[in-house]
Amino acid sequence: MKSDQNIRGRSAVARIGAGVLIGVLAVSFGCKKKNEANVYAPPPPPEVVVANPVEREVIAYLNYTGTIEAAESVDVRARVQGFLEKQHFQAGQRVKKGDLLFAIDKRQYEAAVEKAQAAVRAQEAALEGAENDARLARELADQRAGPEIDAVIKAAKRDVAKADLSQAKAALTDATLNLDYCTVTAPIDGRITSAKVDVGNLVGRGEPTLLATIVQAVPAYVSVDVSESDVLGVRAMEAKAGKPERPEPEQAKQRTCELGLSNEAAYRFQGRVDYVAPELNAQTGTLRVRTRFENADELLLPGLFARLRFPMSTRRSLVVPEAALLSDQQGRLAMVLNEKDEVEARRVKIGVLDGSDRVVEEGLTASDRVIVLGVLKARPGSKVTPKMQQAPAAGR
Repeated sequence: MKSDQNIRGRSAVARIGAGVLIGVLAVSFGCKKKNEANVYAPPPPPEVVVANPVEREVIAYLNYTGTIEAAESVDVRARVQGFLEKQHFQAGQRVKKGDLLFAIDKRQYEAAVEKAQAAVRAQEAALEGAENDARLARELADQRAGPEIDAVIKAAKRDVAKADLSQAKAALTDATLNLDYCTVTAPIDGRITSAKVDVGNLVGRGEPTLLATIVQAVPAYVSVDVSESDVLGVRAMEAKAGKPERPEPEQAKQRTCELGLSNEAAYRFQGRVDYVAPELNAQTGTLRVRTRFENADELLLPGLFARLRFPMSTRRSLVVPEAALLSDQQGRLAMVLNEKDEVEARRVKIGVLDGSDRVVEEGLTASDRVIVLGVLKARPGSKVTPKMQQAPAAGR
């Protein structure tokens, strides 16, 4: 019995020892795996999109903003007092010069014309009698059959009758004009607003009542105030090209311009300079320039905000996307990759903005790889994974 118990005891001890050994090995192996997993692995270089600066013809513009103006705008008013009888147009329609717009009650003015005509006839008869009396008195005086004073008096009465007839004719003209004013017609071509006064109302009492407004937007105009520095720059450019610095009005009108509306990126309306002021405004340091657009389709409504640009010169330049250039207190810079795909900060001198691209005057060459996407991921001196842009870097 003791022998069996001893055997079972040794077996149990052996099993315990084996378990402890396995546990120690497992812990040791697990620690080794855990230590291996904690080894630091650096992240891969960030991926950026690069492109070469593009060389192309770039037009330099002078850019200004303004408001579209109508060619003509006329208020239609009642010029005589009376009740408005009829309206002969639809609000917003196009009218022609001379079209009938309103009718005012004309009965009192017709009566005034008849009264004035009667007065004219009466004065004509009076003048005829005064002329006969003056002629007869003169004949008698010349034949010494009548006194000279009588001839003089009769001549004076004749002259008074002539003046009275002129006054009567003037009154007839005035009455005729008032009668004509009862018929209100369009003074210009254009589109008419809604009526400001409804039919049946008394108009023209005390002041000329506003009835409607006619706006002629064909052609349309935009006026801008060009700065003194731009004026001098244009003059210098014209002198360099062999053109007169102070062109005549007809020569100035040959300069073209382009217009874009506030909701458009493009400048799709073509126009030309219509007027240049003869003097600079000393208070603002600007020169008033007016541009003209034919506006046959009437898309340019008076009052709309307009972006205006004047093409000045054309030359071949390097351009990069404006979004690829960064700014700091010292100016503009581009992130460029060297042959080791390391980032370098390159100072650049920029030129005009051409669409979404910016002209680079100095600091880049056509072979440079400029980061155009992922600029914020690139730090000077760090490595990146470059990917060439598929489309051209520049486009208008």
